[in-house]
Amino acid sequence: MSKDKSHIKSNKQPLRLVSWLAAVTLIAGLAVIAGIYFEQNTRITGIEFKGHYFTDEQELADQIESPVGMLADSVDYNNLFKELKSLPYVNDVRVNMTMRGRLSFTISEHKPIAMLVNNSDRSYVAKGGIKLPIIPERVIDVPLLYGFPALFSSDTLQTDSWKEVEEFLIAANRSSIAWNTISEIAWNELEGVVALSHENGVRLVFGRELFTDRVNQWEIFYSKVVSRKGITAFRSIDLRFRNQIVALES
Repeated sequence: MSKDKSHIKSNKQPLRLVSWLAAVTLIAGLAVIAGIYFEQNTRITGIEFKGHYFTDEQELADQIESPVGMLADSVDYNNLFKELKSLPYVNDVRVNMTMRGRLSFTISEHKPIAMLVNNSDRSYVAKGGIKLPIIPERVIDVPLLYGFPALFSSDTLQTDSWKEVEEFLIAANRSSIAWNTISEIAWNELEGVVALSHENGVRLVFGRELFTDRVNQWEIFYSKVVSRKGITAFRSIDLRFRNQIVALES
């Protein structure tokens, strides 16, 4: 008798599991339906922007035709994204809507990695060679870069020499020592990437390619030698050679 009861009880377990899964599926389905209904029948009551630094909020708002008062499902979001991404600093846009119908745009911006300098022309440059205007209220500390067109309205940088310098800038940016000790960068066909130290303007030759290794060499040399002797003890430091650093002392 006890064996029969045990058998009956064990058969009930799968039934309970199936019932639980069915309930979960039903709830999830209702949530999706409710979400669709909410999106189709909600009027947009306002907009907001977040995540931006270089781009002024009013500039973002003025760039699009306000969707306030429209039904959420009648808004052409792709066109809104396109209009916002036409602003110089805007790289990508995401949007979500609150339960009260407020659209929240999250802005992802291009980040300057150097300031291009060519005579009186100045502009920032980001990854991909994208030039960005300098906003006086949003000046940031990045190395000065010489040897490239610096006019903001000129074309995106795409030359092989820029790609070499970009690779160096990315490698240097990953190193707190390199990024904090380099103030100016130039490119020449003979030596490749040449930088000047923040302090005393010591010439640092990084050459071409293998920039991660050469930045690491500079970190080690700075930590073990420059920190002990002082940067003023050197006139130039050549990091182009594998497992060797050629330093010209003052």
